[in-house]
Amino acid sequence: MENKRLYGLLSCLHRKMSRENIKLFSEYGITPVQMHAMVFIHCQTRDGKSVCQKDIEKQTNLRPSAISTMITNLEKNGLITRIVCESDARTKNVLLTEKGLDACLKNKELIEKCDGVVQSALTEEEQETFKALLLKIMAESEKEVKND
Repeated sequence: MENKRLYGLLSCLHRKMSRENIKLFSEYGITPVQMHAMVFIHCQTRDGKSVCQKDIEKQTNLRPSAISTMITNLEKNGLITRIVCESDARTKNVLLTEKGLDACLKNKELIEKCDGVVQSALTEEEQETFKALLLKIMAESEKEVKND
């Protein structure tokens, strides 16, 4: 089968669409993984759920030591705060500060802008096909990772 360089095209598109997000990350002094954790915290707390370090570990699939460092850095940057859990004094819940919430909302705006670009370039039918194909590729990628 001829190599059509599809991965290269996907990578190029990703880089182009990520440039504004990278500016946002640097504005707040955070990484994409840290933003992922912050969005997780935002979604959970918005839904009335509490979030502790273990929850972030599960969501990001990172080691406890990496999450501990991440939380410390986010706290130093004023993006999150930790409070003692009412039901278990050994546990600290993690909350976004106003600055952290602002970063998450700006991130959401940028994602919606990128979604708008994709949606304006494709018909409804093409969007559904594109989504199905991306999910198929992701599933195949997961199989490859498990086989390694």
